[in-house]
Amino acid sequence: MKSTCTQLLLLLLAIHTLGFSQTSRPAGINLSGVVDWSTELVFTDAFKQAREWTVHEARDGAPWDSGVSIPLQANGFPLEIPFSNGIQSPQAVRALLLWDLQGHYPSGKYRLIVTGSGRVRLWGAANGMFQCPVDTLVTVNAVNGGVVLEIERSVASNPIKAVQFIYPQYVNSWQNQVFTTEFLDFVKDFQTIRFMDWLRTNGSEVKTWAERTPLNHYTQTKNSGVAWEYIIELCNATHKNAWINIPHQANDQYMQELAKLLKEKLNPNLKIYLEYSNEVWNGIFSQHAYAGSAGQALGYSGEPWVRAWKYTAKRSADLFYHFEQVFGQSDRLVKVIPCFAVNDWITNELLTYFNDPQYNPQRVKADAIAIAPYFGGAVADQLVTENLVNSISTAQIVARIKAALPESYAWMNAQKAVADKYGLKLLVYEGGSHVVATGANVNNEALTNKLIAANRDAGLQELYCAYSQYWYNTVKGDLFCFFSSHGLPSKWGSWGMKEYMNQTEAPKYKALKACVFAATVTRVRDIELLVDVSVYPNPTLDGTFLIR
Repeated sequence: MKSTCTQLLLLLLAIHTLGFSQTSRPAGINLSGVVDWSTELVFTDAFKQAREWTVHEARDGAPWDSGVSIPLQANGFPLEIPFSNGIQSPQAVRALLLWDLQGHYPSGKYRLIVTGSGRVRLWGAANGMFQCPVDTLVTVNAVNGGVVLEIERSVASNPIKAVQFIYPQYVNSWQNQVFTTEFLDFVKDFQTIRFMDWLRTNGSEVKTWAERTPLNHYTQTKNSGVAWEYIIELCNATHKNAWINIPHQANDQYMQELAKLLKEKLNPNLKIYLEYSNEVWNGIFSQHAYAGSAGQALGYSGEPWVRAWKYTAKRSADLFYHFEQVFGQSDRLVKVIPCFAVNDWITNELLTYFNDPQYNPQRVKADAIAIAPYFGGAVADQLVTENLVNSISTAQIVARIKAALPESYAWMNAQKAVADKYGLKLLVYEGGSHVVATGANVNNEALTNKLIAANRDAGLQELYCAYSQYWYNTVKGDLFCFFSSHGLPSKWGSWGMKEYMNQTEAPKYKALKACVFAATVTRVRDIELLVDVSVYPNPTLDGTFLIR
């Protein structure tokens, strides 16, 4: 009878921890790029988000950047400072952190840890000269701009090989927590994370697996993108699906090795959305020209853009095939064909090529097409054309953005018809407002100020709600990945759902909370059974007792 009591107790404990939820509005987020000027503070160690070294002459008053190449350790630190190649003057290096963030990062006592022998200097929002090795607290005042770390000396026999610059709230916990709590809290409401900008997909020069960014590199702002291990660690820590973009020049071995790494390290309950590069159809990106040339080299016919579509179909098929060789026919893989939202005819062409054995000899299957049905893209330039920049009000601009929504809805509907025709899901890889100038209008300061005001207007919340509801309720589309997470507005656009991490009154993000996240239904959560259990008689003479 003792075992029966034990089983009852275990049952009660199990019920106490049971909880699950589901959503009728699956949402993803495009993370901002990991750069030193991003207000998205990703790592508890701020130095992981430092700019790559600027090399300069090791003297006062020298030009900012000498352009000299210096030898580096495998983790990116110099072998020796000052460095002399016997031709130019001795060289030193500097790295910028928390740059141009307009004060949107924490002030306080940061923990500076430097391993190795040498000397570093801080200036800007922090000041001091430090003999290394060192482990000390440094005062940082965000009002004074960003932080500059100079390596003035690094001894060749024991060079500086590690630098950490820990945010104040993590000085005692950073070794056990890679990502900031604020960052983790932001992503928790999404089901999927798209890593296009983390991977520096647009214009990527990565070709081989050896060219990827190492996990132990001193900064994760390299042009080769964030280390895949950090992407895996983030998805595992937050239990989010990974939408990954493969460099357009990546060879087959790269795809194979990546598949093996994800199979080994990523939580097996998480999905992987597979996309070849990003917007290869888009002529503004170098991957478009590359695909056209690569298609020509393979003997593909047609105009350059047609060859680019054919090559996109081929490399998408190759990507899917290599992952299936590792994962098998797994429902963990969501194989995505990226398409141009504005033109469903191009989508039909892409799918025709993808289903052609010439480009897909293994006859692998796709699962979805993905589009970017932004709204309001023509508004900014129209204000210039109609000579309204100086006279139009913020409310009138918002009204124009609202009037552009039906155009985006029409694209969604047309692409849904194509998806249904081919038996595929319809996804959004990027979406949201696209109120930004183009061409020479980018440098119209008055226009930029008007557009930023419109993107900050409370009326954007209503527009984002209507936009989301149309997608989920009318189109009945699947995953929608909003663009993007955090970012300060500029003449290049107002893309962030929030401008900085502790912002509370961001209308776009408020729309997500009210009209997307609120659709998540919690079925069972944190049930706690408070019961008194009485067993009698105790002891029992015949092995029989009652439980109350």
